[in-house]
Amino acid sequence: MEYKEPTQSANQNDWTEREKKAADRLTPDTRFSDAVTGWSQHICRFSPLTQSLYLGILHHFQAFSPEYLCNLTLEHFEHYIAHVLARNTPKTANIHLMALKSFARWLNLYNIACPVTKIKKLPENPANPRILSDGEYQAILSVCKPKEKDVIQLIANTGLRKAQVLALRWRHISPDFKYIAMTGKGRKRLTIALNETCRQILSRSSTNPSAHPIRFLETHRHRNILYRLCERLARRAGIQKFGPHALRHYCFTQLYHKGVPLHFISKIAGHADTRTTEIIYCHIFGPTDLLGLTDCLDASQGAIVQGKVSSAIDQAQCEKFEDLYR
Repeated sequence: MEYKEPTQSANQNDWTEREKKAADRLTPDTRFSDAVTGWSQHICRFSPLTQSLYLGILHHFQAFSPEYLCNLTLEHFEHYIAHVLARNTPKTANIHLMALKSFARWLNLYNIACPVTKIKKLPENPANPRILSDGEYQAILSVCKPKEKDVIQLIANTGLRKAQVLALRWRHISPDFKYIAMTGKGRKRLTIALNETCRQILSRSSTNPSAHPIRFLETHRHRNILYRLCERLARRAGIQKFGPHALRHYCFTQLYHKGVPLHFISKIAGHADTRTTEIIYCHIFGPTDLLGLTDCLDASQGAIVQGKVSSAIDQAQCEKFEDLYR
């Protein structure tokens, strides 16, 4: 199969040259460990976190795999997934399956078949996220120190994932502090509008954005530090343990209750489609949310309304969202 070189950055093209050289030696008789080494050069396009995760999974799989690629069978992969599933949730098993299928797609570029593609994604349990109530959120803020409060409020008002908080730099923030533009999960471009709370937080730390890091985030530049911060605040506030992702859920739950349409929340969250948003936040759609939705069919009203959110968010606000996320 002819190799098509991607038109990407110079650094990635350097890796592509290495891949070409590796491909010259890649055959069904190649050792599995050597193939993994070649694939590790291919996934340099992934984020560092994904690279580390996927390589770890392939190294674990080597204990279940034969020495040579030609001896790989469907049973090897099924045995490994069953092993993972016996000790973890279906979601974790699917992550392992994704890594193995990424490896299989790479082998397929060189006409080497890999039977793992025949294994279907496992059904996962419904999401059960930790959601902070408004009372819990206020209790957290009341026990925060100033820099801790800035971190908590920034996450709770933007819905950033912990990895995005750790990666946030001044170059991602518009000069007028109106929005954050950065690469989100799955390499999707993410644009998040900043409210007045966030603008004040950032302005206090922006004496010279081009020369200085975001100061209040510098002491929290590791995911374990963020987790420990949340655990510490939970103990101080006397509430159930929570993590940084609970602040993200709080942000989107509050947006929905304030009347922001679901498709806008999906864009802010960086979800591929609104179905993902609905699955994660289905807990906030109670029976009362459906009351009155059919009133638009009542001829006696004399006009058709657009739905429940019409009373909570006006047309000007909708146009503002449309302009930002068009």
